[in-house]
Amino acid sequence: MGETDEKETAPAAATTNDTQKPETPTPNVDGPEVESKETEKLLGNTPTDEEEEKRPPASPTADDKPQTKASSENVANGEEIINIPEEAVNGDGKKDAAEEPGKTDKPNKVQAEEREVKPKKVPAGAFKLPGFFNKNKDKPKEADGADNELLEKNGPENGGEGKEGTKTAGEEGKTGAEDKPKRTAGGFFANLKLRNPFAKKPATAETAGEAADKGGAEEEEKDEVTAEATDKPSVGEEAGGDATEEKKPVEEEPEVQAPRKGLLEALRVPLASIIPKRFKPVASGDPDDDIELGKTPKNRAGLASMETLDDSLKDADTKDTVDKPGANGTDGEVLVKPEDKEAKDKAAEAEEDAQERSLLQRVQSYRCSVDDIAIIAGVVIFLILVALIIAFTFVGKSEPITAPVRDGKYIETVTNCGRVEGILEDGSFAFRGIPYAVPPVGPNRWKAAQPIESIEHCWNGTLKAHNSTPVCWQIYADGKVDGAEDCLTLDVITPHVRYDNPLPVVVLVGAESFTGDSPGKLRPSTRYARARDVIFVRPNFRLNVFGFLALEQLTKSTHPPTSGNYGLTDLIVALKWIQLNIPHFGGDPKSVTLFGHRAGGTIVTALASSNKTTKLFARTWVSSGASIFPGKPLADSEKENALYMSKIRCEDTNCLMEKEDEDILDAVPDVWRRTFPDLPAADENATARHEWLVLDGNIMQQHPADVWSADVSNNVRYVIGSTTHEAHNTKLQLKYTDWTAELVTRHVNESIVGKLNLTEEALRRYNATYQGLVAMVSDIRTICPLLTITQKLQSSQFYVVSQTGGELAIADVDSDVQAILGRYEPKTPEQRRYVSAIQQLFYHYVSHGEIKHELRKKLLDIGQDALPTYNTDNCLFWIKNDVVPRYARLD
Repeated sequence: MGETDEKETAPAAATTNDTQKPETPTPNVDGPEVESKETEKLLGNTPTDEEEEKRPPASPTADDKPQTKASSENVANGEEIINIPEEAVNGDGKKDAAEEPGKTDKPNKVQAEEREVKPKKVPAGAFKLPGFFNKNKDKPKEADGADNELLEKNGPENGGEGKEGTKTAGEEGKTGAEDKPKRTAGGFFANLKLRNPFAKKPATAETAGEAADKGGAEEEEKDEVTAEATDKPSVGEEAGGDATEEKKPVEEEPEVQAPRKGLLEALRVPLASIIPKRFKPVASGDPDDDIELGKTPKNRAGLASMETLDDSLKDADTKDTVDKPGANGTDGEVLVKPEDKEAKDKAAEAEEDAQERSLLQRVQSYRCSVDDIAIIAGVVIFLILVALIIAFTFVGKSEPITAPVRDGKYIETVTNCGRVEGILEDGSFAFRGIPYAVPPVGPNRWKAAQPIESIEHCWNGTLKAHNSTPVCWQIYADGKVDGAEDCLTLDVITPHVRYDNPLPVVVLVGAESFTGDSPGKLRPSTRYARARDVIFVRPNFRLNVFGFLALEQLTKSTHPPTSGNYGLTDLIVALKWIQLNIPHFGGDPKSVTLFGHRAGGTIVTALASSNKTTKLFARTWVSSGASIFPGKPLADSEKENALYMSKIRCEDTNCLMEKEDEDILDAVPDVWRRTFPDLPAADENATARHEWLVLDGNIMQQHPADVWSADVSNNVRYVIGSTTHEAHNTKLQLKYTDWTAELVTRHVNESIVGKLNLTEEALRRYNATYQGLVAMVSDIRTICPLLTITQKLQSSQFYVVSQTGGELAIADVDSDVQAILGRYEPKTPEQRRYVSAIQQLFYHYVSHGEIKHELRKKLLDIGQDALPTYNTDNCLFWIKNDVVPRYARLD
């Protein structure tokens, strides 16, 4: 940078040879050294107006002494000491005009500055580019040149006498060694090795090696010394005359102003000149090692003077100066940059080499860094995300996501038997009364349910499923009889009808007893279907004698011979219908939960132990179900039910088929009807009670306990529980107007508890209050027997609701299901927390198929919160005394 490929004249060549000193130079005592013509012209340039304004005034020093020695250059300890030649001055400290004939009135640049020209120290990490030097600052006392080079000041130029002493090369090296750590603190760019193209090279390679070993750190940081600072014009007519000739073109430059392209354009450096190159040092005198052309060891560029920078700034571009005579060369010669040419050649060679190599070879030779891998991974992930977004966008449009709503309230979907139309209710869509099985009438009475497979049982057009259909025949707790024999329909409550993002399905199986009162409290909630994003399905199924009558006459009329459990077959066909049709209602057939309450919970437990329900549902939630299941053979159950044939006055199956519905229900014995829970009587025969479920050999092939012990329950998960006061009922409450402690004690003594002499211990555990009495009955009849079931089931969870409410401050049998379905009315903060806790427990189980991890496989006490703190001491007390599960509730 800044080097010239000049065609030197004969005097210039002579000067060049003179400037190459031997290894140990001696002072020139004969007179000032003859300078090169080029250097004279460079130093003879007239300063510009901007330079005059920026130049500080000269401050002569009184201590300066005249220096009569000619300038010399020493090399010691790897350091260069540049002695600037002094000029002849008169007694006033001014240059003798007679010695410089033809010189203009404007002083020489170096004289005007009245000090040595000295390169500026470049901060660590900066580029060492031409033109940056310490122009406006006074010279510090210590060495401040490139690589701590010392410049001897000429006294006459400063208007006074020069200093007597000059720092030695050893002192220079010491100063450089102290400054080096500061210079290398800048990182990569601070360690760039830029060679001074104008520096005198060592005489021999050995001398250069010693200098590199002794002061290598300083030599690597050595800055460029400008041609003006290295070579000053000597006193004589030749210097004066040449300087005068060179000033004329400089004075004409302002008249021919070239367009400025900015400092960056002037400082543009080829990449090849910045990157340090390791070259073997050449011996002094090598013709290829041309200092003027910058071909020094390591090919490092140095710093130029401010004059060079100013000239470059005045020119529009460095490339444009080739046409301007005397701008930057000698006698108008063109300024040539060898580094630019070398970099271009290397770039061209690299481009040709890249073109010759194939793409595969270039890829194989490329070395990936961590940043490259991160960028590639980011691009790949971005493309995958874009592809997924596009796929979901266009694939989803191939079919309607949600079924259209007509008139703002009607919506249609399809089933295996035809189209059905639902209606909007509380933000959800209700489809009521959809047939799922062949009507169990006529010859199908007391037959297993059959799915609809023939078109004769379907409908034409669209079925208006707006209203509920009648329930199956049943006897309510108050003795009322209601229902219909053609009742095998179901209701579907869904928040939306869609085919993507299917929702979990909850099948509600509710019945207060096997004789009736279905669905009881398990009625689907349209509001909670929307709030919890679940689909409720409530199927009707046969109850009482229509659903669970086992008779010898009926067994003989069927092939294969069997009878009873007709209600279970209804639910199995309903579950098959759900698997087939629930996707058209927005449900997930793989996420079906059976939710049973009281007698419905008993039925759910029986279904879960049947091998006929494999893959029809995934999990169960049983609330206050029974724990006593049939263990008698079918023949024994048929003999016990022979009492019914005498009541209805029939001898064969044809008679039973001809009977009216009401007549069939009226013939049900009183001992088969619903009973209200109480303490076991002292004379109660636990084995004499009527069992509605039978081992029919088809649906129930073995006792559920045997299935649980063998762990072949179809991989179904169970949640089984009840409430603390599950046995509360109006009949027991109204037995006495006010249940005092004495009445409670007497009631306990009259039961099996008193007969076993356990009254005192029982009252100590439960207290002599109505609430304590109900809790005792609940444990004996329901809670503790269910606990024994969960101990046999490996995949079960047990809970008891203890949060009380109402006027009696009890947790009745409906407390859990009412809260789950959103019908519980909390009146205190504790009750609100309870509702939130049990809903989170239930709907998390429905959606994810398991209880929360922190509560899994624990005995839960659900009060204000669900906590694994249920105390089993009372149950262990009843089990120890053979009260549980002997007297457990049947239905």
